[in-house]
Amino acid sequence: MVVLVAIAGVIAIRAYADRPAVESTTPTAGSVVSATAPIHVVLQSADAAEDVRLAIDGHDVTSTITRSPDGFGAPLPALSDGPHQARVTLTGTGLFAERSDYTWGFTTDSTLPSLTVAPTSMWSTTATVKGTTEPRATVTAEWKDGQVVARAGSDGSFDLRPELNDGVTPVTIVAADAAGNKTTIRRTLRIDGAEPSLNLSGIREWYTDTDQPGLYVFVDDASPTQMTATLNGQIAKTTPTAIGYRIDTGQLPQGTSTIVIRVTDRAGHATEQTRELGVDSTETLTNDLTLTLGARGNDVARLTRRLRLEKAWTGKPSWIFDARVEQAVRDFQTKAGLPVDGIARPALLERTAGRIIVFKSKFVLDLFLDGKLVKQYPIAVGQPLYPTPTGDFVITLMEKDPTWTPPNSPWAAGLEPVPPGATNPLGTRWIGTSAPLVGIHGTPQDWTIGSAASHGCIRMHIADVEDLYDRVSVGMPVELRA
Repeated sequence: MVVLVAIAGVIAIRAYADRPAVESTTPTAGSVVSATAPIHVVLQSADAAEDVRLAIDGHDVTSTITRSPDGFGAPLPALSDGPHQARVTLTGTGLFAERSDYTWGFTTDSTLPSLTVAPTSMWSTTATVKGTTEPRATVTAEWKDGQVVARAGSDGSFDLRPELNDGVTPVTIVAADAAGNKTTIRRTLRIDGAEPSLNLSGIREWYTDTDQPGLYVFVDDASPTQMTATLNGQIAKTTPTAIGYRIDTGQLPQGTSTIVIRVTDRAGHATEQTRELGVDSTETLTNDLTLTLGARGNDVARLTRRLRLEKAWTGKPSWIFDARVEQAVRDFQTKAGLPVDGIARPALLERTAGRIIVFKSKFVLDLFLDGKLVKQYPIAVGQPLYPTPTGDFVITLMEKDPTWTPPNSPWAAGLEPVPPGATNPLGTRWIGTSAPLVGIHGTPQDWTIGSAASHGCIRMHIADVEDLYDRVSVGMPVELRA
């Protein structure tokens, strides 16, 4: 009898242990899920559950149940966002076939989290993704080579700092709330953490073939750049190329020029380099050149000969534009009323290109070009009653085959104009000067040359004045000496 009782007890214990019961649920008690999340209930001794009933918020949804080896599952019915209650009723088989209930609560949330991301279109030195979303939401920034995850604060703000390489990188930002709802925004981050790299191999040290070289600067940078270039303190025109910039120099001076190059990228980095380059493209001194420190050759020698005639240079000509030549240029600029910078510009070269010196007492006219006496001409000067003045003047007018117009002077009273021709008192050329009513001209009275016979002008043989006319220009100094 005792044995039978013991056996019955064992059977009862095993039957009780094998009764159907809820072991776990999805969603779990107190959790927040999306409105589309399914229900899954794991049962202890699922096979012992003869009858399974499921109710959501008191509404029977048993008809949606699908049994499984470990329990059953069912889709959520259409629920409004908020708290809900689920109830499972189980009826077992065997000794303990009584009903058992299991009730738990959960919350549904079908609303996508808000997501606002600060603008990221500008170039910056570091990658930063800032914005706001639902408080405590999980925010992920994903790109081709990685991702970074952060949790929004209690105010919904977040700050992600992905480690990106320099360049343009598409990034996907995903905000996920506790219910698994996700909102996605795509942005492009432009990162440039380094200064522009400059390669000045496109600028030579010396140019002997041209005074208008095309200079090239090669630039390497992650973001677009802008370049400014100054040549000898003046802004130069720059043109972007596929790999850098071209600098249009204009006509550079003979000698040394200084170029300053500054490149700025979109992230605010700047790189600046200074380079000196030299030009020695000609030995011929023409009045459209500019010469400065470092120039060398016959053009500099001719410049110093010119300055020597202007009493701004002493000694032998110099073949190098050095500090002494620069000072001589400054001295002449001061004397001539030109801007004083020590650079021989076209205005100075035009003023020093040539000079006429008339020696009245010797009846000769000396023509100097580039500081050298190139020719001496016999002349006639003013008679004692109408003397040729002395002083420093310049050529103001040049005319071929002029018409003689009687001057406003007593000796010309009653005379008529004389058209061009063999009897014209001015001959075939007129070189007017800044001395009042005084010019250099030819004369049909050839026998007067070598005497004081004119009314103040300087007379020359016809052939001589034609030769002189072709060698001089308006603005050339004319020095009339006793």
